[in-house]
Amino acid sequence: MRPLTSGERRILENRLMRQYGVEEAFKDLILVMAGQKRIRACTREAYEFSKKLRKVQQLGIYVAKLRGEDVVLSIEGSQLLGDKIKVNVIDLDEDEAIEWMKASPIRIKGEPTGKYVVARHGKIYLGSGIVSRDGKIYPQVAKWRRIPEL
Repeated sequence: MRPLTSGERRILENRLMRQYGVEEAFKDLILVMAGQKRIRACTREAYEFSKKLRKVQQLGIYVAKLRGEDVVLSIEGSQLLGDKIKVNVIDLDEDEAIEWMKASPIRIKGEPTGKYVVARHGKIYLGSGIVSRDGKIYPQVAKWRRIPEL
């Protein structure tokens, strides 16, 4: 685990701007690169304290993952950015939000301009999904977070 350099942070911010229209991303937080190109966010105080400890395994909360030139926001990452997300955001009704949290594909409404979109139900952001060629969005919800099928 290491903090993002200013250049890496600038690249991330540019990708977030291009992909989601986010102008200021994680402004007051330290971003840390973890394994598998995952980005975690924490406060400056938590980061400074962790440097004094030995063998810190994880720090902060998982907010995004880099996939090639794209940024995939986690549920927490999309909630932290919230209303700053201006493009590639889709609104779901309650039934669709439940299906999203089951990781079931959702039919596309409108025309997303990117390979990834962020879903929301009202003011609740539900993370990223992959837009496929078959006209569906496949939610990126971790198995342990999914609503179980009955």
